[in-house]
Parts: sequence; C-alpha cells; structure tokens
Amino acid sequence: MSGGLLTALAAITLTFFALRLAAGDPVASLLSQGLTTPEQAETVRRSLGYHLPILQQYLFFLGNLVRGDLGVSLYSGQPVSAIIGSQLASTLQLALVSLAIALPLGILLGSASSWKSRPAAQRSATTLSGLATSLPVATTGVISLLIVSLLARGQVRGVQLWLPALVLGFAASGPFARAVHSGLESTLSSPFILAAKARGLNRTRRMYWHALRPALPAAIALIALEAAFLFAGAVVTETVFSRPGLGRTLVSSILQADFPVAQGIVALAAVLYVGSQVVADGLGWILDPRLREGR
Repeated sequence: MSGGLLTALAAITLTFFALRLAAGDPVASLLSQGLTTPEQAETVRRSLGYHLPILQQYLFFLGNLVRGDLGVSLYSGQPVSAIIGSQLASTLQLALVSLAIALPLGILLGSASSWKSRPAAQRSATTLSGLATSLPVATTGVISLLIVSLLARGQVRGVQLWLPALVLGFAASGPFARAVHSGLESTLSSPFILAAKARGLNRTRRMYWHALRPALPAAIALIALEAAFLFAGAVVTETVFSRPGLGRTLVSSILQADFPVAQGIVALAAVLYVGSQVVADGLGWILDPRLREGR
C-alpha cells in the first residue's frame, strides 16, 4: 500500500514539473493565441498561482488536490472534475469491454500454450500471447484499422467501440495468458493430476477441470492490476481511433498546455493504480489458499 502511494505521488509530481518545464507558462499560450487580453492574463495567472515560484505552486497544487479541488480548465473554464466526469463513462465502457475480451482470450491462450500433446496449438498460442505482450497498442491499432478498411473497402463500421476494444483486449490478454501458463506448468505435474490420469480421465478434462482451477486465482487477481494497464492503453487507443474519452482528453490537454486538466486525469490514474493494487492483493488472498496459510 505504501509503495503504491509513493508511486502515485511520484507520478503526480513528475507530471506537475514536466508540464511546466516543457510547456512553460500556459497563460502566455492563451495570450499568444488571442484568447485573452494582457490584463485578463495577469488576473488568471495570479488566481491560479502561476506568478509564484514553482515550489510554491507545487505545494499550492498538492493542498488543493488533498481537498479534492482539481481546478478549472484554462480553455473552457469548466471544473476539471466536470470534464473528467463527462469523459469517464466512455473510457470505462472501452475498458470493461476490453477486459471481457482479454480474460477469456488470455485463459484460452495460456491453457493452449501448456498443451504439449498438440504442438501446433501450443506454438500458435505461445506466438499469439508473445505478440499480445510485445506489440504496442498503437501498432496493433493502426494495423487493425488498415486491415478492416481494406476488407470493408473504406466503409468501416464498429470503429468507435468494438475494434478499439479488440485491440486493447488483445494487448491485455498477454499477462493473463502468462499467469495461466505459469500456473498450469506447476500443477500439471502435481500428484492430484497424476491421480486423475490414473483414474482414466482424458487430458482435456484433466487440463480444464483439475489443472486450470488452481491456476485461475493468479489470473483473476490480475484483473485489478490490469485496470491500470487498460487506462494507460486507453490513452493510445482513443487517440488512434479518434474515440472520445479520458485518454484523448489527456493528450489534447497536454498539447494545449491545459495544466489543470492534465494534472487531474493523471491524479485519477494514480488513485486508480493504488486502488487496483489493494484490490489485487485482496483478490489474491481470497482466491489463493496458499496466501491465507502463509505459504
């Protein structure tokens, strides 16, 4: 828990200083675009504390963050919490559909990669799970768009949800496949599996009814940790597919130097990361008797 909190604080701190070092004064950007007058710019700068030294700005930001005050957007004037709330449902929809694809796909690939009696299926599953783990979401997203557009002759349907969800779900299935494969490798040689074989049970039943059940707790516990990955993947996926959501909003706020919006979304991601760690530890303890027994 403490490690997760330190990681969250580090992410928030890094974002705060990186934005200011890279983009400079965001109010000056508003002024250069003719979106405000010099008098209004100075008022905005002072109201947001941008006239203070950077360390004081950081302490001012942390104080507001602790109180739940994320500030307002420099461009729209809307509260950051309202902007996040308006985009959250779209990102959650993408993440949940992607997770619904990733979990069964990961279990299927992980179990098939342990099926040594069928080498062709084993090699195919191992290759696919390796690609899911190694290929960036941006790469698979662009490739999938190209393939679908060629097959549909430019009339692409379902791009707003199902194609992004398939891309993100495929990427997220890699860790599930590795967890299932690792669990199966340790249980397939266990005495109870050998006893099931001696009773005459076929390999399919031994694999999916006896060996897979002890391997599932580790994969299910990954669901919570995958929440952080799905949020990070949504940033890329929503940008590639021009889909509305928190990821695309984060990218646009960084490009516009809209500090409050970018900082608010990163803070939400950091809280999600800490919460996912707590839930993952809890799920692992509930589902795996070995953890409860201290082994």
